[in-house]
Amino acid sequence: MDKVCTDRGFLDLKRLIGEQLSLDCNHYKDSYLQRRLAVRMRDRGARTYGDYISLLKSDPGEYDELLRDLTINVTQFFRDHAVFKALEEAVLPMLIYRKVTRGEASIRVWSAGCSSGEEPYSICILLRELLGEEFDNFSLTIVGSDIDEEVLQSAQEAVYLPRQVVNVPRAYLERYFVPDNGSYRLCQEIKDMVRFRNIDLFTGTAGSHFDMILCRNVVIYFTREMQERLYMRFYSALREGGYFVMGNTETLVGEAAHRFKQAFVRERIYQKEADGEEGTR
Repeated sequence: MDKVCTDRGFLDLKRLIGEQLSLDCNHYKDSYLQRRLAVRMRDRGARTYGDYISLLKSDPGEYDELLRDLTINVTQFFRDHAVFKALEEAVLPMLIYRKVTRGEASIRVWSAGCSSGEEPYSICILLRELLGEEFDNFSLTIVGSDIDEEVLQSAQEAVYLPRQVVNVPRAYLERYFVPDNGSYRLCQEIKDMVRFRNIDLFTGTAGSHFDMILCRNVVIYFTREMQERLYMRFYSALREGGYFVMGNTETLVGEAAHRFKQAFVRERIYQKEADGEEGTR
C-alpha cells in the first residue's frame, strides 16, 4: 500500500499542478510523485515544495519540464524480447488466422502510453511482416496515445538513436529504417500506419472494439484504485477474444483479475475470452 503524504506543501503543489496542467495527481502514487518532483526541485535549486510553487508561478515554462518528468517512460523498439516473441510467433498469427476464417479484414490495436512511438511501430513492423502479400487486403487501425505532446511529436518524426533500435532484428532494421546522420529514420510505410493521439488515460480512451491493447510499464505509477478502473476500461474497449498486454512488473488487480483470462502468463499477455474459447496457454 502506497503511503499517503500529508505534507501541506506537497498537497498545495499537487493542487496547483492539477489546476495548471489538468493532471489529477491523486491518481498517482504519492511516492512516485515525490521522486519525480525531487528531480525537478534539485535541478532548479528549490529546497522545499513552497519554493518550487513560487518557482512555477514565476516561471510558467517549468510546467512543461515538470510534465515531461511526471510522464517519463523510457522505451525501445521490441522492448522485452520474450513478449515480442510471443506476439510475433503466437498471438498475432492467431489473431490474423481468426480474422481470415471469419471473413474479417480489420485489425485494431491501441498502444496506451506509447511515449515516442517505439511500441506501436514495433507492432506495425510485425503486422507488415506477418500479413505479407495480404497486407493491402486488411484495414489496420493502430493508435498510439500519450499525455505528453512533446513525445508524440517525436513519435511522428520517427527518428531514433542507436540505443532505441538496439533490439530491432537486423533484417527489420535494414528493411524498415534508413541511417540518418548517426540516427535511424523509420520508413514512411510504417510511419503511415500509426495515428498518434493525445489522451489522458485518467479521463479518456482511444475508442472501442480493439483486437489488442498494450499498456506496459505505465500503470505501475498509479494508485490501486486507478489501476482497477483503468484495467476495466481496457477490458471494455476490447473485442471478445482481444488481447491485453501489460508490463512484466505489473499485475492485474480488482475485477479485471477475474475477467481477463491468462494467455501467456510469464509475458503478461491476457485475453478477453470469447464465448466457448479457451485462453492461449
